[in-house]
Order: sequence, then structure tokens, then C-alpha cells
Amino acid sequence: MSALSARFLRSKSGSGFLKYLGFSAVLAVAVAYGVYDLGLRWFQQTKSEEQLTALQLVDAFVADYSDNRGKFMSGEAPVPATFRAHAIERFNHARDAAGALRLVMVGPAGREIAIAPSDADMTRSIERFGREAKPTPETRFVELNGETFFRALYPSLASQQSCVDCHNKLQGGKWQWKLGDVLGAFVIDVPAAQFLYTARMESIGVGLALFLLLGGVGFYVSRLHFRQLAEREAAQALVQQSEERFRVYAETASDWFWEQDENLRFSYLSNAVKDKSGLAPSAHIGKTRREVIHLGVTEDQWRDHQADLDARRPFRDFRFQRAMPDGAIRHISINGRPYFDANGQFRGYRGTARDITKDVSIEIELERRVQERTAELRVVQDELLRKERLATLGQLTATVSHELRNPLGVIRNTIFTVAEMANSGGLKLDRPIARIERSIARCDGIITELLDYTRIKELHRRPLPIDAWLGEVLDEQKIADGITLIREFGALNREISLDPERLRRVIINLIDNAGQAIEGARGIAAGAPSSQIIVRTRAIADRIEIEIADTGPGIAPDILPRIFEPLFSTKGFGVGLGLPTVKQIVEHHGGGIEVTSEVGSGTSVLVWLPLSQAEVIAA
Repeated sequence: MSALSARFLRSKSGSGFLKYLGFSAVLAVAVAYGVYDLGLRWFQQTKSEEQLTALQLVDAFVADYSDNRGKFMSGEAPVPATFRAHAIERFNHARDAAGALRLVMVGPAGREIAIAPSDADMTRSIERFGREAKPTPETRFVELNGETFFRALYPSLASQQSCVDCHNKLQGGKWQWKLGDVLGAFVIDVPAAQFLYTARMESIGVGLALFLLLGGVGFYVSRLHFRQLAEREAAQALVQQSEERFRVYAETASDWFWEQDENLRFSYLSNAVKDKSGLAPSAHIGKTRREVIHLGVTEDQWRDHQADLDARRPFRDFRFQRAMPDGAIRHISINGRPYFDANGQFRGYRGTARDITKDVSIEIELERRVQERTAELRVVQDELLRKERLATLGQLTATVSHELRNPLGVIRNTIFTVAEMANSGGLKLDRPIARIERSIARCDGIITELLDYTRIKELHRRPLPIDAWLGEVLDEQKIADGITLIREFGALNREISLDPERLRRVIINLIDNAGQAIEGARGIAAGAPSSQIIVRTRAIADRIEIEIADTGPGIAPDILPRIFEPLFSTKGFGVGLGLPTVKQIVEHHGGGIEVTSEVGSGTSVLVWLPLSQAEVIAA
């Protein structure tokens, strides 16, 4: 074996080729066996059908002959048994020259008519036919005198009485046959040795050809792979020496170099360290990293870094901070890897450091911008979702209002007619009819609220003095007995551009909510001093604030975040669109609304509206 061949076999390519060769051998054997088994099955199937068909024809012919002889022929004609034996003997005599197969009619051992079983296998088969109620033909390979034959056995039954009579006459009284007995079997033995030999040789040839083909392909691919690996290793060997010298610094090149000994104490730093970190090289020598770094590293980071050092692993981007003489903070990143002597003994760490203050500033700025952008996108997304929900609700509301107002109108007209008929007939139906009319009006009001909420109406603004306008709105508002309305106006009648009708609805809704909250908490005694609604105004910088506070029971913490959700209501008669509509109108004005509440102390609603630039300058 040449040195190159030995090297090939010891390589990964050679090892893979040997494994592949073993797999190819197994595959070739499996294919060869499959080809042989397939041929054998074909031979058995084909020959079985041919032989059994021939035997069936023989048996049918003999049976038919026996039947016709009994009906039409004289006693001088040959009896069926001797006819059968003579006919089969003549057939075999004609086949002896070809030597392809031999047909015999064999009777049970000791009861045979002409021919007894020639071997034990034939005897067992005929005996088995005699024991079975419905014997079936058999085919199999047998060994006779050192040769292999494919044998077919077909049971011969006494199916006609004439056949039984003839056979009993031939027996001379020794045996008496009866209908249905097994008289013996037709047997065909076909020489199969040549076929089996040919099938084996063909399957071996197929397997060998497949093995050689697969082995040749595998050898070519493996040699090609081995050659490529050898060329690659040769190329790597050429650059390995020069690459090894500069690998550490090439991987971690930065502003300055550093080196630590086997005790992890600094033994060398380049002079650039002073300009970049504010600490001279001499201040590092003989000290560990932890003795010279005091900022920007958590205990978890120190623990992870020490784990790398103890395991002698390379590390990258270990960050810390340095305070400069002028008070500025510098961010430093270091990379390092261990180095060993020729005997593999650990000798310390070498690496580089880099001032990443600008990078950190950029990272902080990018993070800030990302957060701002994310917040903006979230606001836009929330607005889009709100508008989408509003549009969907608007479509639904328009459909529902159309479908409900028509039957409500019919009910209203019908109730009017019923009332007229009741009055003319002297029936007292005023109270139930009044309840029905109030319910109809309430349903109509709910539909109106839904439509108003889903339709964003254009504002009709005009400048108005806020305190005077608010006073007129409060004068028109009916306050329940026992509740005191207190006005604390401090906006000094500053003018603001607003839609008086839309904003009037905001004030009325908030006053009604405050009154209902106080009344719902307890029964109001006339003049109770603790039941108050306080309305305040003030001008702050570029906006006007309107605060409406009450001394009611307050809002539960789990309910407060949901008060502006459409269709959410804690009132048994409410629709859940009051506060959402208020918020919508205020935001349409470019303002905002804030609600604070404390259970047991009351609720405060702050509405603020922006002043235009002209209004701010005029002030």
C-alpha cells in the first residue's frame, strides 16, 4: 500500500469512503436477495398455475371418460384405472427425451391401483389428502436423489360411481372404495435445479454490479474530497505562521493595548491609555482590573467577567466608566484573550481597549428617538383604532336607528289613538299611557345620543368670554334641592374660541353627573351644607381650565379607568355615552379632560381648552 493510499484511508474522506463501501455492500446484498426472491416467487407462481391447470385437465378428462364409459361403452373397453395409468405412462415416455417434467398418478401406499408413492414426501401428501374433508392441491420444492424438483400434487377423488366400481373390481376384494374417497394424487415433478442456479447467478451478478457501481462513484467522490482538503490544508499552512502573530491584536484592535500576567495583574499598557482614560500606565502596573475600575460595573457584571478569567476564556466588550480630571465621564470597552507558552502553561491575558463615549451617546440618542417614535406610533395607532371603532359603531347605529325609529313612530301614533279611544270611552289609562310615552321618548333619546356620538360634527366657533358664557349656562341649569352650586370664576373673562352649543352640552353633562352622584349616595336633606358642586375657572399660560368638583361618594378605583369607554355605564338607566361624548367634544376643540376621584371624598373633573396664539398675545 502506497503512502498516499494509507494517508487517504486514515483521513476523514477515507473513513467516510469505508463506511460508504460497507453501506453499499449491504445495499447490494439486499438488492441481490430481492432479485432472487422475486424470481423464485415468479417461478413458483407461474409453474404452480401451469401444473395445477394441467392436472385439473387430466383429472377432468379421466372423470369424464369414466362417466361416459359407464353410460355408453361395453365391458370390453379398458377400465378407467388402467386407462389412466397407460395414458400417463405414454405421456411420460414422450417427455423422457426432453427431461423437463414427469407426470404420474400415484395411489395411497398399500392401496395403489398401478403406481405407489415413490418417496416419503409424496406418501405424506397423499395421506394428508385422505384425512382432509376437502383436500386442496399443493406445490413446493423437493430434493430427490440429490436433485431439486418443483412438485405439484393434485388430489384424485372418486367422484363417479362407475369409477368406484371399476377400482373395486381391480382391487380384487382387498379394498372397497366408495364415493368421495381419495384414490390418490396426480403428481408433476419439474426439474428446478437449472432455474435456481440461473436465478442465483443473475441475482449475484446484479448485486455485484450494483456494489461496483456504488463503490466506484463513492471512491471518486471521496478522492476528490480528499484532494480538496489536502489543497486547503496546504494553503492554510502557508498563512498560519503570519496569521498567528497578529491574530490577537487583529481581533481586538482599538485605542490602546494592555497585558496582564498569570496573576491577572497589569504588566504593560501603551501610553495612549492616559489620554483616553485619564489614568497613566504606571497607575495600572501591578494592579488587577478591579483595583483600577470604580465606575459603571455592577456586581453581576464583575461576577461574569471573573468567571471568564477563571475559565481562561476570551472576552469581548467588557464596559466600564472613567471619571476625567475635568469631571467628564468616559465610557471604555475592552477585549482580551488568554495566551500560553510553548508548554501550554497559562501566562496571562492580552488585549485592547477603546473609548466608546461617542458610541454610547449615539446609542442613548437612538434609544431616545426610538422611544419617541414608538410613542408617536402608539398614539397614531390608538387614534386609528378609535376612529375605526367609531366608524363601525356609526354604521351600526345608523342601521339600528333607522330600524327602531320607524316602529317607535308607529307605537307613538298607536298610543295616541288608544288614548283618544280611552278618553272617549271613559277609561282611565292616563298613567300607563304616560309610562309608555316616557319609554318611547327615552328610546328615542338613546338613539339620538348614539347618533350624536358617532357623527363628528363640524365646530361653529366664535370668541366668547369664558366666565360670562359659563355663568349663563349654569343659570339655565336646574340643580336638585339640597345641593349647593358654588361658582369660583378666575379666568377674568378671557375670551376663547369655542362652539357654544357643543361645549354647553359638556358643562350640562358634567353638572348632571355630579348632581346624580350626590343624590345617589344618600337622600338629600334640604339645605345640607355638605352637598356641593363647585365650578372653577382659571387661565394658565396658554390654556383655560374649567373644573367641576362634587362632594359625592367618589368613583371606585376599578371603575375610574373605564369611565370614558363607549357604552360603559354604572347607571341602571344610562347608555354609557355621556362621558365619551364629553371627551370627544373637548378633544375636538383641541383640549383635554382629566378626572380625579377619591372614594368618600368626591370627584373632580378638569376640562382644559387651548388658547390660540392671538388670544395669548392679546392677554
